[in-house]
Amino acid sequence: MSLPLPSRRFAPARHAMTALAVLAALAGTAHAQNGPLSLAAPTAPPSGPRSADPGMDKAERAAAGKRYDEAISGFDRVLAANPRNAQARFERAWAMAQAGREDQAIQAFAEMAQDFPELPEPHNNLALLYAKRGDLKRAEAELLLATEVKPDFAIGYTNLGDVYRRLAEQSYAEALRRNPGDTRAGAAMRQLRPAGSQPKPAIPSVTAPASAPAAR
Repeated sequence: MSLPLPSRRFAPARHAMTALAVLAALAGTAHAQNGPLSLAAPTAPPSGPRSADPGMDKAERAAAGKRYDEAISGFDRVLAANPRNAQARFERAWAMAQAGREDQAIQAFAEMAQDFPELPEPHNNLALLYAKRGDLKRAEAELLLATEVKPDFAIGYTNLGDVYRRLAEQSYAEALRRNPGDTRAGAAMRQLRPAGSQPKPAIPSVTAPASAPAAR
């Protein structure tokens, strides 16, 4: 949810996905699972049962109680017994982000994306972390991969639309800075940012994971 811009076997579909996302760019605030471009709590995986591996419940309770270092240690023990537990890897990466270890969280999500290329969730969460840092181009690249991996991953398109809206705001603002009389840029900026509204951040506060993959 791979620090260089990703390039995978899905690249040929990228331009089609970009066009679709642009149509959504003015549709409203993007949502992760249950909130605007934030990491929503993984109350249930998108499909399949929750992991029943020993130690998962305890680690998840620690994460829910914001005892993130304890949760990470718990997920480490789960993964020592079952390295293919995608849910444990996902929630471990999220706990790292919550503990302020964002570089490690990015690395963990990136490694998960490589090991589970069929899952869109790691790319989605990488995008959210990049967007939180203001790295919108890298967020765009990860969201394009998420929607290419799973074309019906609707939340990926919504988040991508929010990234494109923020990029559009930046471009129109730069146009107006250089040419305050640019009426087209001014009209577009008013559409994106109505009078009296505050500029939207690239991503609101990160509170919980956007979505968790099914247990393995």
